Amino acid sequence: MRFTILLTAILMTVSAARAETFDSIAAVINHEAISCYDIQRETNDALKQLKASGAEQQASRAEIGRRILESKIVNTLQQQEAAKLELTVSHEEVEQAVQNTERQNNLMPGQLEQALAMQGMDFDEYKNKLRDQILVGKLINVAVRSKVNISEEALREYHRKHLANPKPRREVQLAQIFIPLSSEPSPAEVTLARNKAHDIHAQLSAGKAFRQLVALYSESPERQQDGIMGWFMEGGISQRFTPALELPIGAVTHPIRSPSGFHILKAVQERWKEPEATGESYDEVHARHILLQIPSFSDDKTRLKIRQRAERIAVAMNGASDEEFIARAKESSQGPSASQGGDLGWFRRGMMVPVFEESAFALNAGETSGVVESSFGLHIIRTVAKRHVDPNSLEAHRDNITQILTNVDMQERLPRWIEGLKSSANIEIRDCSSLDALPLPAEPKSPTQKSAQDAPGTTEK
Repeated sequence: MRFTILLTAILMTVSAARAETFDSIAAVINHEAISCYDIQRETNDALKQLKASGAEQQASRAEIGRRILESKIVNTLQQQEAAKLELTVSHEEVEQAVQNTERQNNLMPGQLEQALAMQGMDFDEYKNKLRDQILVGKLINVAVRSKVNISEEALREYHRKHLANPKPRREVQLAQIFIPLSSEPSPAEVTLARNKAHDIHAQLSAGKAFRQLVALYSESPERQQDGIMGWFMEGGISQRFTPALELPIGAVTHPIRSPSGFHILKAVQERWKEPEATGESYDEVHARHILLQIPSFSDDKTRLKIRQRAERIAVAMNGASDEEFIARAKESSQGPSASQGGDLGWFRRGMMVPVFEESAFALNAGETSGVVESSFGLHIIRTVAKRHVDPNSLEAHRDNITQILTNVDMQERLPRWIEGLKSSANIEIRDCSSLDALPLPAEPKSPTQKSAQDAPGTTEK
């Protein structure tokens, strides 16, 4: 009996400590709370990772906790903004992302879960984080990327400088350490951030490992990937960062000021991209369509009704203006392009099912087809325009150039958008320091999982 009472007392003590931790609030963002427990748990994980990497800890526990809290605040704001816009992520989208990850890492279906388990990671938690990433990606596309407008002049200038006379071009993989500034920083804030950036640069000059200083100080989204931003070449990066493209491998820039903060860039790797071989010229068409789908379970009577409806639409659209076709496509089409007035953009031969492209290429610009049946259903096709394309022309590279220049614009626009979310939100920061000494509950460790103390230390080459 005494054993039972003693055990109950111990459990009550532990539960009280955990309750205090769970109930303590680190921050409230538009009435949504972030718990001190979550901040402490992730701070512990970050400290273990730093120790396992061989880093000599230079940032305090409080500093690391502050950066983790800042990251969670931004994520919470993004999730709230996505909810306002009624953006969602389906189960199918998450599963597709899992399959893509397995394929990119040469894993067989189902092996990703096993690989994560060997690292002590919960698969459901991984998928929840993946869902968050997909949702934030959708939000950024809607709220930021969709507002980027690349001018015709910018497209022509990029083509003239980099593609009109193709030659080998150097690509550099860049990493960064980022020290942020608020949207309207005071002179004192700018001075503090600048001094911090120069101190970090001094540590790098003294031989400190870049990726360890990323873990200690950087506040960019790439922090979890050792600061790696991706591959860049001339014309594909913000003008202020172009000096980084001239660096020898392993070298770093001095701190670079941008509207969002201070950046220290490192040239990690290089490669040379050869110009694409000049191909033959080809024809393209710009087409719209109205699609009526025929369910697989349809009987002959139902199929006949759908075809008769398609034929009526085809007759009505014969001789109609492009505006009238767009309106009818938005009203009647059952294809994914319906909301864009049935617009399929420009395509060349081999990009559509044969029966569809044969009809589209046979029409003159401004003409509309009769009913064309494919494996997708019944189509009424309108050829908007036709053109002959030189493979080295601007038109052949337009989509690729647009994507490159959009990414350049996003390098400046995205941090400003994030700061805008923060400045317009009601954010209340609270104090978790009194709970720092409370032990976190031990998490179960799989037989294959090593402790942080057992993990071999690594150093940056």
